[in-house]
Amino acid sequence: MIPYVKLDEVIASAGRRTGYNLLDENEGCVNGCRCGVSIYRRTEYDLSHATAHDDQEGFFVLEGRGRALIGDEELIMEPGMCFMVPAGVVHAMKRETDCEYCKVFWFHAAV
Repeated sequence: MIPYVKLDEVIASAGRRTGYNLLDENEGCVNGCRCGVSIYRRTEYDLSHATAHDDQEGFFVLEGRGRALIGDEELIMEPGMCFMVPAGVVHAMKRETDCEYCKVFWFHAAV
């Protein structure tokens, strides 16, 4: 049987966390392949948790509006927007002040 998950069930079972893994090694991903959803509720960048990864990371904005700080550049995020963060580049995200949250799908491809 092929393992699967449903986003609404993952969020319901995990409470008010900000990040939710959807697919990772538990569902058969290998070599660092994984994906999930993050929900940004902060209106300021949390630079203490800004991250850089050894692989590129792709994003797709699902709901809400926000901003992404990617290295020294800032992107305005809105639903339907896709973008990539190159490997090794520090990035952080936040919601706009007039939105309750910004929900973003993210993925790391296997390397």
